[in-house]
Amino acid sequence: MHVMVNAETGRDDQLRDLYAWLQEETDLRGRVVMEERPPDPGTPGPVTGALQVLLESGGALASTSAVVVAWLRTRTGEVSVRIVDGDKEIEVTAGGLRDLDHARVDEITERVVRTFQRVDSRG
Repeated sequence: MHVMVNAETGRDDQLRDLYAWLQEETDLRGRVVMEERPPDPGTPGPVTGALQVLLESGGALASTSAVVVAWLRTRTGEVSVRIVDGDKEIEVTAGGLRDLDHARVDEITERVVRTFQRVDSRG
C-alpha cells in the first residue's frame, strides 16, 4: 500500500514537522519520503508538496494513523491532514482534537485504519 499524506496548513514547515514525527516511529523508518518541487521564482529552497508512505502491513498503517492524529493534537489553528490511497481518502482536522479524551482519539485513529484496510484487502 502506498499512501500520500498532505498537511494542508499553508506553511511548508508543518509538513516537515509531520515528516519528523513519522520518522521517529520505528515501524515507519525508511518508509516515508518527502515529495518536493522546485521553488517558485524568487523564493529560496524547494517546496514540500506531500509525504509518501509505503505501508506493507497493518501495523505500519496503525502507526501512521496514530502518529498523524497525535501530531494534529499538538497543532493550533487550521490544520488538516488528507491521507489518500488510490480512490480512498480521509481528511482529519486539528480543530477540536486537542480537547478530546483518549477514547475519542482512539476512535478517530481506528476510523483512519478501517478506511485504508478496505483498500488493502481488495488487493
